[in-house]
Amino acid sequence: MKYQHVVGMDIAKDSVQASCFDGTTFFDFSFPNQEKSFLKKIQKSIPKSDPSHILFVMEATGTYHLKLATALDKEGYSVAVVNPFIIKKYAEMLLKRAKTDRNDARLIAQFGFYQEVTLFAPKENLAEEITQVLKGLDQLKKERTNLKNYQEALTHHNEINSVVRDIYQKQLKEVEKAIKTLEAEAKRLVCQYAPKEYQLLLSIKGIGKCSATALLGFLQKMDRFSRGKEVASFLGLAPQISQSGKDKGKAWLSKKGNGYLRRLLYLAALSASRSNAQCRELYQRLLAKGKPKKVALIAVANKLLRQAFAVLKSGCPYDPHYLKLKSNLEVVLT
Repeated sequence: MKYQHVVGMDIAKDSVQASCFDGTTFFDFSFPNQEKSFLKKIQKSIPKSDPSHILFVMEATGTYHLKLATALDKEGYSVAVVNPFIIKKYAEMLLKRAKTDRNDARLIAQFGFYQEVTLFAPKENLAEEITQVLKGLDQLKKERTNLKNYQEALTHHNEINSVVRDIYQKQLKEVEKAIKTLEAEAKRLVCQYAPKEYQLLLSIKGIGKCSATALLGFLQKMDRFSRGKEVASFLGLAPQISQSGKDKGKAWLSKKGNGYLRRLLYLAALSASRSNAQCRELYQRLLAKGKPKKVALIAVANKLLRQAFAVLKSGCPYDPHYLKLKSNLEVVLT
């Protein structure tokens, strides 16, 4: 759809620099990044027209853009949240040299005006809560590991200060208690949000409770994807190849997606390479070809992700014999 006006936004914690572009001229304005007032400021600055004729484009900036993007979406405006890496490459393509907030806002507006963008869709409230709980859980587990390392290091001293030792023990107990609380909360939320989909994911050997909860929290029910390859690409698990002339190059992971999910899937692949028949076969085949174990495990993680996509789309539990039955049926029919 071609929009009459595109508003590019460079978002910081406390302020937003914006630029409205109509294909010819820019109109620059700025306002505080405050939920109570930003809609009024925006509507005073942009042309008075049908909301469907205006597109707002912004970069994904951690969490700073979320309230603004959601508020604009609720008002009926089209909103696109773009990966900053894409905007960076677009600037390089245009040979842009100066980098200021105003120039960045103009660049984002130009990008939205001339390029196809995917429209923003606010995450469902329960899914958003799940991601918050999982991020908190991940942080607490890191703190637990650090505290255990501190305790272990303490044992190597000739004399151990009792105050330090007791503080570490007390903190570790509190962190352990908090971890159990958040684990229970994550289970409650995912069973409320998507109980059927949760069980479908658990039917896949290698995907445990944490991985299943994370997939549903971060990717919801994968409704926005039409193929398993798209999910793998979105998470940065799809290989990229650089090849030119006689230089055959090599493949590598893009790592442009959610690092937390990639890490969980890699750990799940360790289990799936032993317990999941299809994943085990893939893993052993790649090792037999001389591939490094890490490369084989990444391929298994990709396979697991596609299996997860398949069970969510079909609504049927994972069947390790599905492909064999399908091929046998095709032979009979032919």
